[in-house]
Amino acid sequence: MSGFEEARERIASYPLASIEDVWVEYDRSSDTLHILFGKEEAEESILVDDNIIINISGGRIVGITIAELRRRYIES
Repeated sequence: MSGFEEARERIASYPLASIEDVWVEYDRSSDTLHILFGKEEAEESILVDDNIIINISGGRIVGITIAELRRRYIES
C-alpha cells in the first residue's frame, strides 16, 4: 500500500475544514509541500506515513504536509 493510500484510510473519518479556502505552498529549500484548508492552527498532528503529516483542529483536517516531496514522489 502506498503512503497516499495509507494516509487516506487513516484520516477518512476527518472532514476537511474548508474546501473553499484552500491554498498550497511549496518550500523548495526544505522540499516540503503544505496544503492548507482554512486558517485554523492545528491542535493535533498525525504522522500517517513517513514524512506525511495530517494537521487536525476541531475534528477537521486543516492541513497536510508532505516532506521530501520531490525525492519521494517526483524523482522516483
